[in-house]
Amino acid sequence: MDASTTRTADVNAAMFCDFADAGFLAAALVPYVHGQGPALVSDDAKLLPAIPGDRRLPIDDLFLDRVPTDPEDVLAALRLWLAAIKGLSAVVVDMSWGLSTVHGASSYELWGSVADRLAAEIGVPVLSFYNTDQMIEDQLQAAFRAHRQFLAPSGLYENPFWIPAELRQDTALDRQLAFMLGRVVPDYAGGQLYKDVERQAARGASPDWLAQPRGATPPGGNAARWHIHCLGRLRVYTGGPKPVDWRVAGGAPNKTRALFAYLLQAGAKGAHVDQLGELLWPEGGSEKTKRTRLHHTVTMLRKVLGGVETVGREGDYYRLHVPVGSWLDITSFEQLCRRAISLARHGEAVAALPVYFAAERLYGGDLFEDLAVEYAQPEHDDWCMPRRIWLREMAIRVQYDMSKLLRKEGRTNEALERVQRALALDPANEDAVAEAMRVFHAQGRIDAINRQYKQYRTAAATIGETRSSAELDELYTELCRSLKSLPGDQRETKVITLG
Repeated sequence: MDASTTRTADVNAAMFCDFADAGFLAAALVPYVHGQGPALVSDDAKLLPAIPGDRRLPIDDLFLDRVPTDPEDVLAALRLWLAAIKGLSAVVVDMSWGLSTVHGASSYELWGSVADRLAAEIGVPVLSFYNTDQMIEDQLQAAFRAHRQFLAPSGLYENPFWIPAELRQDTALDRQLAFMLGRVVPDYAGGQLYKDVERQAARGASPDWLAQPRGATPPGGNAARWHIHCLGRLRVYTGGPKPVDWRVAGGAPNKTRALFAYLLQAGAKGAHVDQLGELLWPEGGSEKTKRTRLHHTVTMLRKVLGGVETVGREGDYYRLHVPVGSWLDITSFEQLCRRAISLARHGEAVAALPVYFAAERLYGGDLFEDLAVEYAQPEHDDWCMPRRIWLREMAIRVQYDMSKLLRKEGRTNEALERVQRALALDPANEDAVAEAMRVFHAQGRIDAINRQYKQYRTAAATIGETRSSAELDELYTELCRSLKSLPGDQRETKVITLG
């Protein structure tokens, strides 16, 4: 849909592009370069360099990296900055800040609401530029919902996927669908899909109903989205700036935390009371006693999370009811890893590194690191360890992949730091060991190569691997031979050509 007649005060547009394509960016901005021109929020000096320094604002000054982000703080900072700028034709915002926060839908959807209000207040377009090379799927989907229009060199287009903030928080899905249909087909504008509807009826209309099994009672439509950190210490934010406190009077914090973790990974299928009883009280006791204790622990968990509706029960199954749009660090971590690996595989090292850095920041440690061993590794239910091991292996790969890219750019000290982090997680990981030896080779450090190889053999023997990899042995021999053939004064400046 063409948006050429849209009032400037109603322009909250998104543009998806490759920031390296300066011509594309400039062409899209042509209609908005008048008066003294646009203002830019960005930390990237290379982005739209024609915009002078007195019309640029660092991203940090907007407090967008806070969790949760306070829209009033962001708006106040924007108002203060823009009040001093004359002849403003547009506000351009570099959305790369989302890669640093990586809080999925909530960050970008919140920004969309701020951009709507800002455009209405100042009467000029607010244009949000997304560098698609450095976005993950959750963020892209959220951006589609957050902006009224799409911007491109060919013009401004109405976004059929946009939903106003007040409707995103509505419990009735039919209202959202009716609004979207009305934006595409004018005949339906302002109408509704269902007539004579009882708004309080439980008819599967809540946005988060789709994520719940039939019969479940999801939290109300105004429930704050949760931010759940499972990598490292288990931290859950249910709407405030501080994580929930597992220490509730009358409760057992370790059991409450373990119950949350188990229900979280169980998803919509939930967990049977007997499974939960065996997990939390493996030492024995009658089924009746375990069920009584479980009922009490569920009550404590509901108190921790802020409401009885947060944990539902149907028959002999308990389920966790997480508000729609909530953020889980594992999802973003996996998406970042996939995106970074894809970019690196296609030779896009410059684009891949920031995505790897974001994945690195997100990995806070082993999955559910602070769960007691008896809950994370129960005798009869391997619910945690396979996932924990897989995520740790991904974190190791992130580190040695980053090392490869940094090494090939000549940044060997940074490369060494990354690969050593990988080895700290698994000293016997052959890919990480190989990369460490390549970094030492690039630095001309034959003694370090020898030391690393010996450390690997020791670590491998510790886990029962008495024979080393033939490929690793061959690489070790080749790297040492390469350095020994150089005069000593050349080894210090040796740049690797292998791998």
